[in-house]
Amino acid sequence: MMTAGIAAAEVTFSGTAKFGYNDTDHASGASASEPFSDMDLNIAFSKELDNGYTAAASVELDYADGNQGNDISASDALISLTNADSGIHYGDTKHAAQNAWSSVGSMDNDAFRAADGEMVTRADMTLGGAKVSVSLGDDTNLANPTNATPAVPGNETDYISLGVTGTAGALTYALAAQNANTAWLDNDDNSTASQLSTTGVRVSTTWGGATVALGHPTNNNGGSTGVEVSYPMGALTTTASYVAEDATGAKANWDVKVVYAEGAMGLTVATDESDDWNVDVSYDMGNGMNLFIGADDGGKDTYAGLSYDLGGGASLLASYADDSDNDDSDDEVGAKDYKEGMTFELSFAF
Repeated sequence: MMTAGIAAAEVTFSGTAKFGYNDTDHASGASASEPFSDMDLNIAFSKELDNGYTAAASVELDYADGNQGNDISASDALISLTNADSGIHYGDTKHAAQNAWSSVGSMDNDAFRAADGEMVTRADMTLGGAKVSVSLGDDTNLANPTNATPAVPGNETDYISLGVTGTAGALTYALAAQNANTAWLDNDDNSTASQLSTTGVRVSTTWGGATVALGHPTNNNGGSTGVEVSYPMGALTTTASYVAEDATGAKANWDVKVVYAEGAMGLTVATDESDDWNVDVSYDMGNGMNLFIGADDGGKDTYAGLSYDLGGGASLLASYADDSDNDDSDDEVGAKDYKEGMTFELSFAF
């Protein structure tokens, strides 16, 4: 990492680089010889202004796949002006509703919109002890935000959302709301449900050592009413949730997760409405070596990986992952997001 300062201004450079070899085509599961590489450069600017304000800007430059003629792509561009009580953010930042909301268990009707290439303007302010955020989305910078054929440029500048968070006595609360729109969808953060007009309320508190949360979001498909309890017992933390769904024919959703962390050992065991389960194990072997083993997606995905810290921000990874039903099209298997098949990777952080 490199930092340059002039008076009260600061410019920070950081980045990562990795290259490796993988022997499986994740789209088909067939054997392949696939070297890969990825580099990114993060640049951040900040300056202390008068009256307690800070101006900041940041951007990430990405270079992938070892193509020397490949264009460098820019992403995650953000400009902000903030102080201790308020701020305004423009660019790649969360919409107000998503920024305030946290799901209570596996809810079907709380798909608040995620920023997805559009430019987001969000204003945050503190009013009476509560943090109030309002955001406006604009996808007119996108060439084809709805993936239409033929391409249709973005034309929406009016998708608005609201988020309020705060505390009242022993309670922590959150309110979130968004209007309907046809914002850009993708396979990671947004689904059709994220286009619906949606509101949600959530409260949580600590009771007898346990953290208890209640939540109720609703959209055109109906409402979800959930309760979640998380209770730590030494090295063991158990979290359980139950969500009742209002939609006709919808089944209730329940989840249980147990996390154990003690010394060199880490273990996570989780179920998802009894239809899915995962087990993830980590073990610190010492001398910079860590072992990871797991089974996800109800046992359809299995993986094992061994990482070695070379020091100075460099690390070496050897992993094997099997996606038996070939549903991880993004080539990210298990809790460590391993590539399908055998992988050897050398990475650096600067």
